[in-house]
Amino acid sequence: MPRTPRSLQRIFADDPMLGPWNARRLREETLTGIVRRQLPRPLAERVHVADVQGAELVLAAEAGAIAAVVKQRGPELLAALQREGCQFSVIRVRVQVRADPITAHKLTTKQLDRACFQPLARLARELPAGPLKAALTRFVRRAG
Repeated sequence: MPRTPRSLQRIFADDPMLGPWNARRLREETLTGIVRRQLPRPLAERVHVADVQGAELVLAAEAGAIAAVVKQRGPELLAALQREGCQFSVIRVRVQVRADPITAHKLTTKQLDRACFQPLARLARELPAGPLKAALTRFVRRAG
């Protein structure tokens, strides 16, 4: 008799090792949503809940200036969290700079050989005497 498939959510919730981790993740995600609703959108995207320690909520900001603004709004955040049923008495804010990997774009230079310069050399031979012919001849001689 085939078993009915279980959802990934149910697997995480039932697993003895993953269950507590998933519950913590869901709680932090919920708290992050509450905090972000109280902040202006450009700031909200750069703040998240880092840790919950009893009655202390630890927020992480991506820059010092953002952390300063969040600290200033601390009383408003505490009041909003208490309205949502959370019993926090302290909000700490720490700076946690996100390090995005720097992608180095390798510049590939096209290797030129003598065959590339043959049409230019032919054109230089066919041109009448003048500054263009002299410049083109000089270019072909130096490059090829």
